[in-house]
Amino acid sequence: MTGNETHRRWLLEAMTAARTSYWRWSSPDRGFLCGTAVGDTVEAHEQMRIDWWSLLKTMPSTERRRVVMLWRRINGGEQDEIDLLIRPDTRQPRTWWHVRGAVVARDEEAAPLIATGTWEIIDDTHDHRARSSVRAHAFAASRDPMLVVDERWRILETNDAFIELGGRPTGEIQGQALQRYIEAEVLRADPAAIAGSDRAQHHEGLFHVDGEPPVPVELTLSHFTLDDTGQTHYIAALRDISARKRSERELEHLARIDTLTQLPNRATLQQTLNRRLLQLAPGHSLALLFVDLDGFKHINDSLGHQSGDTLLKIMVKRLRATLRSKDLVARWGGDEFVVVIDVGSDGQLADKIARRLLEALAHPMVISGHQISVTASIGIVHAPDNGRDGETLLKHADVAMYAAKDRGKNAIVAYHHELKHHNLEQISMLSRLREAIAKEALDFVVQPKFDSGNCVIGAELLARWTTDEYGQVPPSVFVPLAEHNGMASSLGNLAIERAAQYAALLAATGRPLPVAVNISALHVMDDDLAATLRRACQRHRITTDQIELEVTESVFLENTRAPEARIEHLRRQGFRVAMDDFGAGYSSLGYLRRLPFDTIKIDRSFMHDLETDQRSRHLLAGIVGLCNLLGMETVAEGVETEQQWQLLQTLGVKQYQGYFLGRPMEMDQLIARLAERP
Repeated sequence: MTGNETHRRWLLEAMTAARTSYWRWSSPDRGFLCGTAVGDTVEAHEQMRIDWWSLLKTMPSTERRRVVMLWRRINGGEQDEIDLLIRPDTRQPRTWWHVRGAVVARDEEAAPLIATGTWEIIDDTHDHRARSSVRAHAFAASRDPMLVVDERWRILETNDAFIELGGRPTGEIQGQALQRYIEAEVLRADPAAIAGSDRAQHHEGLFHVDGEPPVPVELTLSHFTLDDTGQTHYIAALRDISARKRSERELEHLARIDTLTQLPNRATLQQTLNRRLLQLAPGHSLALLFVDLDGFKHINDSLGHQSGDTLLKIMVKRLRATLRSKDLVARWGGDEFVVVIDVGSDGQLADKIARRLLEALAHPMVISGHQISVTASIGIVHAPDNGRDGETLLKHADVAMYAAKDRGKNAIVAYHHELKHHNLEQISMLSRLREAIAKEALDFVVQPKFDSGNCVIGAELLARWTTDEYGQVPPSVFVPLAEHNGMASSLGNLAIERAAQYAALLAATGRPLPVAVNISALHVMDDDLAATLRRACQRHRITTDQIELEVTESVFLENTRAPEARIEHLRRQGFRVAMDDFGAGYSSLGYLRRLPFDTIKIDRSFMHDLETDQRSRHLLAGIVGLCNLLGMETVAEGVETEQQWQLLQTLGVKQYQGYFLGRPMEMDQLIARLAERP
């Protein structure tokens, strides 16, 4: 008999004497092959195959959890050795299996391929010490911090992993209440009630370490009974979940902020606003500012979304720099922002901050090599006066913001109850305006322009709309209504047709004076504008220089070359082009350099303090002088007094418009006035 055969026989004899059997598990079969040693052989008929899931199915729930947890550690490469005491069948509560072995082969990805070892059946009445030994070994060797506590959460024993986590020796920890080290809601309950549940429960808490930030942990509780005394103790297993908590915080942060601007998003705004409303002290007020950027869509479409994103980030910096640290600013969506301000008892504070925001946001900026200036429209509401809940306040602020846009943008409107009715009224008004434009039912008047000798040298066409329901609707209402609802070109085309008709009437009197017509920024970008102008001139048999186009600086908000190219194309065809309302907003002298207008119309705002403010006179004189050098004519709008007229003449202005010289009138009245003077 060889040495190997002798060794094999001794091994089988030892297994037989000890009533020990062998087991083998392999992948991908995932079943257990078990055999019994008899004498000096292993009988094939004594082998049996145990399916993994069938084995788990018959176990008590507590045993099943322990086996599954062990398998997860083995499958994850955390453990190779196996030393386990389990009850395999709930119907035989006094029968235990003592399973020993190890994983002996793994694949390239460290997944187990083969595991083998021995198992033995132990009668509960005969081997208490074996079970206690296995349990103690598993407790001490676990990589997770574990400790044994009694029914009052007092610490009886700890393993090395717990000592390492807490940084304290065992002697200082034993006998202490677990609550001294772990802060968790579960520790306020009876451990017997927690551990007695059939389903494993994971409870979260904080593990406090002296001089260190608390460590977030997950706690799982199980129970066991001492064999000699029958007393129940509890094993608390801890797991450091710091990494998971960091990930959860990052996900929560992403769910609460707008990723582009890093501002709170809409959901966070609503939560914060409702919380502040609940905390609002008597006599104090909150203000909401609903801020919408004017013309952002045109910039986004013209320069691309990347440039649009850059613009939004610049706007956010300006918002934050203008607001106080305690004010909240959030992105509502797109180019809309909401600011929440605690105004206390200062009813004017919100308006002051809104005006500072308008000024800050409108400063020119350079994006992708283009100089851009963007204004904003702001709606203001106050709580609790305009609403006591976030939804109502935001809805009212939105209404006020659209009212600001209807006033021509770059404006501030405070909410009042009539605005809501006004919005409903606008829906009805919009339908009637669309019908009026389609039926050419709008009226037009003209306001003459004069030279320094009080002679009429031209006229500006002005639209008028009178309805049965609303009476006479001012242009400041219906013109923005048309522009905001896709009717800018149709309204402009109607005005061009009437301007050409009036220019023909003037030419028929022997006074072929130019008639100016206002063209919106949207109409300038209409591909059919040039053809519409040419057809109108041909239809009424006038020359192109008898039509003057007045545009405002808003046509340049996109800051691309497209508007300039279109206007220059019209000028080459003989149409005169004037910049209207120069100085009304944030006009840039750079516009004058970029496009040589024929005429600059100086806004009526310069007339307010002209007689008393020397700086206003100096500024106006400088503008007039620059225009003269560039070969552009200047027209002063809003001349209402003789003193203003005479003063403007001394400053070098050559043309004038205003109530002092001539109010808007019907075309036949202008013709009659021209007939009075040769």
